[in-house]
Amino acid sequence: MKYIVVGTSHFGYEVVQTLLKQEPQAEIHLYERGDDASFMG
Repeated sequence: MKYIVVGTSHFGYEVVQTLLKQEPQAEIHLYERGDDASFMG
């Protein structure tokens, strides 16, 4: 399955972590509007 996650706030990273646990073979693309990824939203 392919997934697109928009935004790197806490929620975005939680979604990616959950997807990786549930579907290790998933193709995940993470996009952020700014130049730097934010770890805290």
